[in-house]
Amino acid sequence: MAALGCANAAEDPAAPPARPEVPLARFEVTSPPPKETAELLEQVLRVEAASESIDVEDEERRLRRLRGDTLDVLATEGYFTPGLTISPDDTGAARYTLQLDLGRRTRIAEVTIEFAGALAGQTERADELRASWELRVGEPFREARWSAAKTRLLNRVRARDFAAARLADAVALVDSEQASAQLFVQIDSGPEYTLGPLEVRGLVRYERGLIDRYNPVEPGERYDADKLLEFQRRLQRSPYFGTVIVDVDPAKAEGTVLPVLVEVREAQTKRASFALGVSSDVGVRGEAAYRQANLFGHPYSLQSGVSLDRTRQSAYADIYLPMRPGGVQDSVGALLEFTDSEGTATDRWALGAQRTFRRDHGSMSYDHQINLSVQHESRTVEGAPEQDVVNDTFAATYAWTWRAVDSLTNPTKGTVITLSGTGGIGRSSVSNFLQTGFVRGYARINYYLPLSPRDQLLLRGQAGHVAVDDPRVVPNEFLFRTGGVGSVRGYAFQSLGASEGTSVTGSTTLLVLSAEYVRWLTEQWGAAVFVDAGDASNDLFSQPLARGYGLGARYRTLAGPLAVDVAWADRTGGVRVAFNVSIAF
Repeated sequence: MAALGCANAAEDPAAPPARPEVPLARFEVTSPPPKETAELLEQVLRVEAASESIDVEDEERRLRRLRGDTLDVLATEGYFTPGLTISPDDTGAARYTLQLDLGRRTRIAEVTIEFAGALAGQTERADELRASWELRVGEPFREARWSAAKTRLLNRVRARDFAAARLADAVALVDSEQASAQLFVQIDSGPEYTLGPLEVRGLVRYERGLIDRYNPVEPGERYDADKLLEFQRRLQRSPYFGTVIVDVDPAKAEGTVLPVLVEVREAQTKRASFALGVSSDVGVRGEAAYRQANLFGHPYSLQSGVSLDRTRQSAYADIYLPMRPGGVQDSVGALLEFTDSEGTATDRWALGAQRTFRRDHGSMSYDHQINLSVQHESRTVEGAPEQDVVNDTFAATYAWTWRAVDSLTNPTKGTVITLSGTGGIGRSSVSNFLQTGFVRGYARINYYLPLSPRDQLLLRGQAGHVAVDDPRVVPNEFLFRTGGVGSVRGYAFQSLGASEGTSVTGSTTLLVLSAEYVRWLTEQWGAAVFVDAGDASNDLFSQPLARGYGLGARYRTLAGPLAVDVAWADRTGGVRVAFNVSIAF
């Protein structure tokens, strides 16, 4: 027999010690209830424990209320014929025992879903909606799931064409003797709507045309809530607006044409930010950034900043043009950078232009990027003067990223894939013009697989190759090195690459594979075990891949999980701690 009880609320710690009062009641259940039911019964006891008995009559009143609340809660969980008796508790654990026999749990025997309005004549769409119904035949009847299923079905109807759809009728017929329930739902879709002109509110600094550049819909298109949500996201991601609402109101429709209301609050045009961090890869790092959203009296966005850490110092400035109606955004930028890692130092400047196209479809998004750049790089390799080189390079890069995850910052399920290709040519101090051409390909995949509500598997892979006669003519940015946080843990940052003299420099081939299992012990804290294998080399398979094994701790934050890992490296036999923490202010 399962027992459920609740202790009294904590007393004032400043009060003198007193004999703990025995709780009014506890449950004894003939068989363990489902977890969700047990939690509700515990909640009933906690609510009752918050009140105190004044006299015997008041105690009887509390017991009657407790009995009624218990029966009400059980009914919401599908238990309509429970047995409940109250008797003094001989064990002394409480003053009374509520002996509870849950009885048979009511299950769904039949579901009938009907549609009225314009949707009634769309057989295929109606069948799709019926197939999406969440409370299936054979499942327990639960009031919470019944309410949620009705709401979600109505939202699915409203998501496309039928903005004014309403729940016309919803009935759950319960046969307590047979422990069965028949569900009936009727939704009146109303008419099919198309989208009309924009009604824009809140603009002060900017012209109406700025809103139109982000608009993915045209007047006369069918009503689609997902497209309006994409419109809102585009505006929200822009640097021009602090808050954005994109909505429709069927009450303001002209016939079946819905005007689209866009209400914005403009963001500050100038903003400075600072960040400090520490990482096992690069030590302490700092960054200062400045953003200006209204440049030279035009809606151009300047984003600039400086970044300093042990291995890299850089300054950048990028100017972003407003998005075009098709979802395309153009930008130009400049970069100054100095790096020094594992004996390889680079000093470079770069100028570039980029075009980005991004599209969101619910939890899935993808973007394309085309980048053209001109850069000058001076590279020195400690202990290998023959590797010192000066390169002037023109490069074109195409990158494609696809995301289908349940959360961008704390993903537990889904996939992220990045593919990119680069072609470059230029002038080098170690080769003539015709021998400096190169082609680069790169792929990365992260796969998140939930094994249970608390258990997660993360699989990660990277692969890349540069086709070139002499790797020295390729800027270090386009060559490969690995090791450290996010790659092969147990090895120093960028310590896996082509060995030249006493240094490690960029190589032509990369392969990294990783598997990580995480067990979330609480909502915030988790433990991980992982294995990484990978290398970067000009002759990748001349030796086995470097491997790292280890354990780690995880802590969930709004910006993503923080990780601290302890990894053992098979090549060096050493143990390294890998972590990365950043604070913005």
